[in-house]
Amino acid sequence: MSNTENKLQHFEFGTIKRSKIKLADYNPRLIDESNLKKLVSNIRTNGLVEPVVWNKRTGVLVGGHQRLLAADKIYRSKDYDVPVAIVDVGEQKEKTLNVVLNNPSMQGDWDLDRLTALKVDDHLDFKSMGFDDSDLAFMFGDDTDDGASDKDDEVVDSPVEDEKDKLALFNEKKADFRHADKDETIIDFYVKVVFPDNETKQKVLRACQIPDYEQYIRWDDLKRYFK
Repeated sequence: MSNTENKLQHFEFGTIKRSKIKLADYNPRLIDESNLKKLVSNIRTNGLVEPVVWNKRTGVLVGGHQRLLAADKIYRSKDYDVPVAIVDVGEQKEKTLNVVLNNPSMQGDWDLDRLTALKVDDHLDFKSMGFDDSDLAFMFGDDTDDGASDKDDEVVDSPVEDEKDKLALFNEKKADFRHADKDETIIDFYVKVVFPDNETKQKVLRACQIPDYEQYIRWDDLKRYFK
């Protein structure tokens, strides 16, 4: 292994028995049942195509909790082999890595033009890529085909430019939404909620099992509060 590779690779590939992996009780990421079902379905189809991250110093899982949870549902009570990227770090760095590896703000955003091209040009199904109706409504607007109907094969007949026009329009609306306090523009499937104080906000988010750093909340997550 070259010196350059050593600078980048601070882990070793390996295989660990599931019984030796402890879940991080501090892990701040959550997953609801509908998204877990999608993850289970994806792993059944494609397998684990990247290892989870495991700290050999503490025996704790650093990254990949949701994938491991999905694998547990597939294997049920069996003690199975798990492909892992093995790190050797202290508890403080372990916790930092746990958040970094799961932090959505560090994972970029979707290029909607390219995402649409994958559907139109390559005939990929949005649902098979893990998007549900609320995801698609957020990204494309209410009038965009969700890719789940029997018309998926027909979408190639739609001009790419039409799709791009829709995306451009939605991006304009999205920009307006982000600056709604300036121009009072509102998108019909969004609402801005102003809590009376931070304590109330945190109470509601905790009841919904939503991290308090999330800026966008889906109805599927919020409705937990009303049960």
